[in-house]
Amino acid sequence: MLGQERCGASGSYLSLNDGTDTYEAANQAQAAYNDSGAIPYILRPVEQLAGFFDGLELVEPGLVPCPRWRPETEPSGNPAEEVNYGAVGRKP
Repeated sequence: MLGQERCGASGSYLSLNDGTDTYEAANQAQAAYNDSGAIPYILRPVEQLAGFFDGLELVEPGLVPCPRWRPETEPSGNPAEEVNYGAVGRKP
């Protein structure tokens, strides 16, 4: 979707992080927020986020929960930390 066509010149990078639908408590909280009359936000499947990087070379560690991107401490094991995923991709 964003990948090759919109990332710019060869050697350009795309950085993205977004909320995912991987944690049921977050899904329920998001549904309540959306029902409140606020501007709705849709949590995405991880596979949809991966599609943004089609045609790009993912920088290690790839598309992972944000706390796992260059972690300075061990993950706490709290499932809420697994909701936001992020990645950096480079256009070849």
